[in-house]
Amino acid sequence: MQKSAGLLANLGDSIEAIADHIVTMETRQLHQLLKLLPSKSEIASAEMVMGILVYREIELRRRRGTGGDVSPFPGLRTPPVQH
Repeated sequence: MQKSAGLLANLGDSIEAIADHIVTMETRQLHQLLKLLPSKSEIASAEMVMGILVYREIELRRRRGTGGDVSPFPGLRTPPVQH
């Protein structure tokens, strides 16, 4: 049980690190990356998670009207969209 918790924590840290990197990418790069990812992927696969993170960042920028490149402050994560 403890080993599972440790693995889940590591997985969460990895996903967070990827999300932090995606926020720093140019919009053009995000679109290119999205094109490289498979359009259909296995549920909960790395490809699916990456696609969701990339699509979410593109959509957040579109909603904010910052479809162009952004320069976030280091360590500053993109806040979730409020509905």
